[in-house]
Amino acid sequence: MLKGISWGGVVWYWVPLLTYASAMFYLSSQPIQGQEIAVYIKAVKSFMYAEGTNIPIGFDKVLHVIEYAILGVLTFRALRYARMGQSEVTIALLSIMGIVVFGLTDEFHQWFTPFRHVDGWDLMADALGGTLGVSAWQGALNIPVVRLLEKRIPLQLQLALGIPVLKL
Repeated sequence: MLKGISWGGVVWYWVPLLTYASAMFYLSSQPIQGQEIAVYIKAVKSFMYAEGTNIPIGFDKVLHVIEYAILGVLTFRALRYARMGQSEVTIALLSIMGIVVFGLTDEFHQWFTPFRHVDGWDLMADALGGTLGVSAWQGALNIPVVRLLEKRIPLQLQLALGIPVLKL
């Protein structure tokens, strides 16, 4: 058994990560069909070009960055909690590598989904988003109240769930 891992911590750190990653995988495996395609394309095109210009601003890529930034925060939190003797830098690098691998598998499985396509620029946006998310959470941990809540909430959650405060 792992020392220092509590049920409250598992619920607080790992359940959100696994839920979010599962939702991402599920939603990206959904084909966009028929009339939905036309509506989607029109909506994306309306955001892709700045008003009065022909310069694409890549709204689709912005969405990828945001989606994977959230994944970056959740991944870094979970791996930081499970630390296992690793330094903060190692955990950050492992988080980013895991996000890139997840993005790669996401692009690969879209290859087999109708009306979806593989795009290397999506993977680049995913990696950028993951890196920004990990960096943002590392910065947030310098705020004393965030650090305190990250330590206290798992314990309080474990107590609220009625689970004895024993380590796994």
